[in-house]
Amino acid sequence: MDRTPAHLADMLRFTQELRSLANGHTLETFTSNRVLCLAVEKLFINLGEAAYRVDSESASQWPDIPWRSVIGLRNILAHGYEQVAHEILLKTITDDLPTLERAITQALECTELRDGGQ
Repeated sequence: MDRTPAHLADMLRFTQELRSLANGHTLETFTSNRVLCLAVEKLFINLGEAAYRVDSESASQWPDIPWRSVIGLRNILAHGYEQVAHEILLKTITDDLPTLERAITQALECTELRDGGQ
């Protein structure tokens, strides 16, 4: 059974949740809210994990999704390779996630068309 549509749907949900959490926050209000920052870290980890679970053959169909970057950020956050720069996470949410969300939506539409809308 191909789980790609489910993983893409998870990725879309995580991007939407991240954008919703960051909405209306300034850099100062975002970075000063520890619980919010931890929630954002967890959602980025979940996003990267869902991306990791998409097999490479399926992932290659959607080059607009920066698979390596999404998975790489997950690895940095999950394994604590370095201090988390919450300023960068907020910038990623505001600058990069809208484009990622569109690419994931297009990929999901392709899978629905391929699978006959199921």
